[in-house]
Amino acid sequence: MSLKNWILLITLSIVWGGSFYFVEKALIYFTFEQTVFFRVFFAAIFILVVLLVKKIKIVFDLKLWGMFFVMGSLNNVIPFLGITYAQESITASLASLFNATTPIFTAILAHLLTKDEKLSISKGIGILIGFIGMIILILPKSFGNFEIAGLFAITAAISYAFAGVFGKKLKGQNPILNVFGMLTASSIIMYCIFFSSVNNISVNSIYELKDLILLAVVSTSIAYIIYFRLLFSVGAVKLLLVTYLIPISASILGIFLLDEKFTINMILGAGVIFISLWIINKK
Repeated sequence: MSLKNWILLITLSIVWGGSFYFVEKALIYFTFEQTVFFRVFFAAIFILVVLLVKKIKIVFDLKLWGMFFVMGSLNNVIPFLGITYAQESITASLASLFNATTPIFTAILAHLLTKDEKLSISKGIGILIGFIGMIILILPKSFGNFEIAGLFAITAAISYAFAGVFGKKLKGQNPILNVFGMLTASSIIMYCIFFSSVNNISVNSIYELKDLILLAVVSTSIAYIIYFRLLFSVGAVKLLLVTYLIPISASILGIFLLDEKFTINMILGAGVIFISLWIINKK
């Protein structure tokens, strides 16, 4: 992989890792559903501007937009709600570690739902090790908000996995159009479900919106643009390296900017999960 692509990969890990930090800050002023709605809404507006600047035609096809709504649900609405709700009870660092289990579930679903990505013995071993890592993360405390938050975070990872499998259906479309359609569909779904909460938003100053805007523009819109650029340059397998890097950048931001602490269980759980991801993705 070229130096330029490595720089893009590290940049992607930082902007995606930053999403956990921005969510943590946004939750000070907004509810979890308000945070998710304005994340996808502001991101959709930003991508619309990119489409207009690049003069990319917006296609209005019923079947295509049906897929956008499915992809928006799987790749934005469910995981964003799951992670954001979880972060009301757990730290940004721990939420990012649960998110790192996405490739484990992707490997399982790809085996069950596709013909060309079947599990090998080594991938199966990697998946088992990954589940041990998740148990280590959840185990430290008695059942309560901590475990419920962990389950919501894992649900987000499973939803991302379904999105990864379903997303292949959009392969023939312009990637920026895919992002716009997905984010627009997500905004509509979120508004329909949480319109009462969204309409009751109270903003006392532009400062309160700062983290929401950064979450939408930097950690959602720009992240997706970098993601698709890397996808076409290095392929999906090498792009999965970002999964190893996101928890590192999220944890560094959490420790230095949010005064979070990295516990022994988090270190052990993260180590086991990273070993499982290496086994799953190695040739």
